[in-house]
Amino acid sequence: MESLLKFSFPRNDCHLSVLVVDDSSIREINRARRNKDSATDVLSFPLSFDLHPWDLPPKGESSFGPIVPLGEIVISWETCKEQAKQIGHSEEEEFFRLFVHGFLHLIGYDHERGPEDEALMRRMEDLCLDLILP
Repeated sequence: MESLLKFSFPRNDCHLSVLVVDDSSIREINRARRNKDSATDVLSFPLSFDLHPWDLPPKGESSFGPIVPLGEIVISWETCKEQAKQIGHSEEEEFFRLFVHGFLHLIGYDHERGPEDEALMRRMEDLCLDLILP
């Protein structure tokens, strides 16, 4: 994960929280924070970059200060394991896939804005996964 953060913010230290929970807990978080009474695989709660996505790979000499607080990623371990089994890859690979998806939301990418944004987010997911998967 460190390689992904250094690639995304080469001139800054970043801080993000990752919370791994069960389906019941992620459902409660989703209900309390997003008013959606359902379990899901990953949630992201950004602190920055809500309106404009950060370009990956980074361009220019941008520096955001000594530490960039990105926000929080919540991953359901139960759903992660089940999806890994269904897709046919390892639990580790599925965890990193969910982490990258959440990370991209933290830095402003959103697949729910439309087909172009969804395609862009998929390309960014592939780029990021190439950085962190062995």
